[in-house]
Amino acid sequence: MRNQPHSQWQVIDSTAAQRDEAWDLDRRTGLRTAFLWFAAFLLLSVCVVRLYDLKVNHAQDFLANAHPTTVTTETIPATDGRIYSSDGKLLAYDDQLFALGVHYRWLEDPPHEGWLRQQARQRLTKSERRHAQALEQAKAEVIQEREKLWQRLAYISGKPLSELTAKRRAIQQRIERIAHAVRKNQEVRDQTEPEATSVSNSHKSKWKQFWSILVSELTRPPRRSKRDPIIIREELDYHIVTENLSTAVVAEIEAHPKEFPGIRIVTRTRRVYPNGSLAAHVIGIRRALRDDQIRKRKQELPAGDPLSYQTGDRRGESGVEKTYNITLRGLPGERQLVKNRRGEILKTVAVRDSRSGDHLVLTLNSHLQQTAEKILDQLIPAEQSLIPPLPAGQRNAENSGPTAGAVLVMNIYSGELLAAATAPRPDLSLLASGDSAYWKRLANDRRSPLLSRITQVALAPGSTFKPLTAIALCESLGIPTEPVFCRGYLDTPGSHRCSIFRTAGIGHGKIDLVDALAQSCNVYFFTAARKMGPQPLVRWSERFEFGTATGIDLPFEKNGTLPSPADNQGKTNRHWYPGDNLGLAIGQSYLTVTPLQMIRLIAAIANEGELVRPHVVSRIIPGDELNPGATEPMLSEKTGRRLSISPATLSIVREGLEQAVESPKGTAHKTVAMEEVAIAGKTGTAQTGIDKPSHAWFIGYFPARKPRYAIAVVLEEGGSGGKNAGPIAHKMIQAMLELGLIETAQDSP
Repeated sequence: MRNQPHSQWQVIDSTAAQRDEAWDLDRRTGLRTAFLWFAAFLLLSVCVVRLYDLKVNHAQDFLANAHPTTVTTETIPATDGRIYSSDGKLLAYDDQLFALGVHYRWLEDPPHEGWLRQQARQRLTKSERRHAQALEQAKAEVIQEREKLWQRLAYISGKPLSELTAKRRAIQQRIERIAHAVRKNQEVRDQTEPEATSVSNSHKSKWKQFWSILVSELTRPPRRSKRDPIIIREELDYHIVTENLSTAVVAEIEAHPKEFPGIRIVTRTRRVYPNGSLAAHVIGIRRALRDDQIRKRKQELPAGDPLSYQTGDRRGESGVEKTYNITLRGLPGERQLVKNRRGEILKTVAVRDSRSGDHLVLTLNSHLQQTAEKILDQLIPAEQSLIPPLPAGQRNAENSGPTAGAVLVMNIYSGELLAAATAPRPDLSLLASGDSAYWKRLANDRRSPLLSRITQVALAPGSTFKPLTAIALCESLGIPTEPVFCRGYLDTPGSHRCSIFRTAGIGHGKIDLVDALAQSCNVYFFTAARKMGPQPLVRWSERFEFGTATGIDLPFEKNGTLPSPADNQGKTNRHWYPGDNLGLAIGQSYLTVTPLQMIRLIAAIANEGELVRPHVVSRIIPGDELNPGATEPMLSEKTGRRLSISPATLSIVREGLEQAVESPKGTAHKTVAMEEVAIAGKTGTAQTGIDKPSHAWFIGYFPARKPRYAIAVVLEEGGSGGKNAGPIAHKMIQAMLELGLIETAQDSP
């Protein structure tokens, strides 16, 4: 090297010197400079390539961090299935409602400064954003656009601007209270956290305190001297300002989105019952699910809810709305909402389309149903429940009308109910609206109008049970040929009396089975019960499935009560007495039945002994609008079973039921018989207690020669069955004649 120290007289080998100079970079400055430039160029190239890669290939990643977005899932509401009567009357449906949702920043007054600045900057170019005057002018334009927005909303919605302003203020005040509470709680936590840390460190040694501080400084981010302002979710959400928008308003907003910034149309549905109380207990009602019900459902279905229920979704609570809830339930859809950090929707992506529920067609005839309910309402006023009950000992059939009632009309072969009327009953439209005053009225009604008299009330049937006693007598001991002498009572005048003895003080004299059914002779059936004993009567009652639900497609059906000597074997604590057998023979004792069980009894007598299952839904219409005409029958075959009853038994029982209406001595002749059509039936007056009126019953079938329909009428505390229940049956059959459901005169004697 040139700077190597050596003597000037030192002799240097020329060959070695030449070799050293050949590899000496100090002498070749150009090559050395080229190496430096190459190294610098290489480093710069690497930086350029990396910058290009970041700019071109990863730009969206950095932009996403600069402008973060959130993805939320929103439910698309689905409409539940509709309910129709058999003659096409719409009984229940889902009405689609539109509500106007406004982003909180667009209704906040004064506007949020950060949001206002951001809106203004979006209107300016990059160069214009540097000028304060241009920025202030853009802010003024945003404020002016807000005012025009609310004026347009007031104009197209038909709402006064003052009403919308009041709604805005109410929303803002509510959200400000929430935000204030959240921020106050955060301040309390910030103040208590350092104190808790200091208290926890005070119990440690100095070395451990030092170590804790060191670990904290190395592992935790530095504590901010001032927290960022807390933004609650409600400040980034849309809020309902007005509801029940017309489709014209919705179309205007959807067609001009630029004129309505910060606006969103929210779709909802509500259940509508257009006919009020018509068939209320058959249709039932759908109610919104609460948070606790949703939590319980999630616990019961850990694998997931197949019906996708969420808070606020409706579920059937009674009637066919409950029984066919899965059928009627529409499957809601899902969509993803991509929002920026200010809560504004950037993009909407549909994940799953909603599906409408299937529709039900009931067996009820709306005209016949209305007639039955009108007849009951005339006997049972809606406001009767507001009158306090009379004191004990002052109530009887003369001074107190019926408190409740039911009328059923059924096809004896298919089990289809053409009418299932009850009174009192609720107004479904008021129930669905959530009217608190109406709910209070129902709660204070001593007759319990929410209780269905079709399925949920079991009463003593009285003399309407005698046809079954007659069947049990004929099938167990043979058809009786000898008459029974009725002197008005069985053993003593004080007990087990005949109804004619109570009114006239005499008996029927010699009477056979046909006349005993027609004239409702208690003594005849008391005597029959003694002859055959309790077992045949109880056994045949069980064959007719008394004490068992009929299986109708309505919820909460009661079984009723069938007393039996088996109670002595441990079923209950009650003992079986000989008087129980006598009482059971005339539909008393501890026997209770539902109107459904009684109409099935009379239908089995009329249709040669087939015990059909009543039902109120005839078919299902798929909710797919692409194929609205397709139907799926609910009951393609009979669901009853044949009872082993001899034709001779059925013949004599039918003769007695026909004479009860057609014979002048029959208990139903004066109130039920008509010239247009022959009717067979049985009245019943079931005792309820010393100080209460009896329950009034009538069951029957018609036309008597070629039976097609059965009818059952019951009036709770309605008095005499012949006087009060019979006229209702007469009016119902007359209505069916007028509607053309039965033909006239072909079966009249």
